[in-house]
Amino acid sequence: MLLAIGDVVRDRRDDALGTVAGLAYGSVVLKINGADELIRSVPSKRVEMVARAFRPRTPTADVLTLLFIALGTLVGALVGISVARLGGALLLTLTVTVSTAAAATHVLTTTFLRPRRARV
Repeated sequence: MLLAIGDVVRDRRDDALGTVAGLAYGSVVLKINGADELIRSVPSKRVEMVARAFRPRTPTADVLTLLFIALGTLVGALVGISVARLGGALLLTLTVTVSTAAAATHVLTTTFLRPRRARV
């Protein structure tokens, strides 16, 4: 299970709802909301995901996404031109161009803009 700080989880032992306050090897630190703001460590096997923490996209992430699309398109075009100069047919050139652009964009986006989650 992938958890991040701020996710809402349930402790299966007593069905207590809380937010993830920290992660340690084999355990999850929960902040139980209530009158006393209890913080406790729970084994990760006893935790059940209820809801993910959500942060809206920032303008920086939107600009980076557009930049990565432009870079992926540029890389795809360069590879397509190379294939065409080597004598590739039109269908081969288009297929290689589109697939290279999609792969390069995907790699850049998932490497730099992926959500940070920890496996527990």
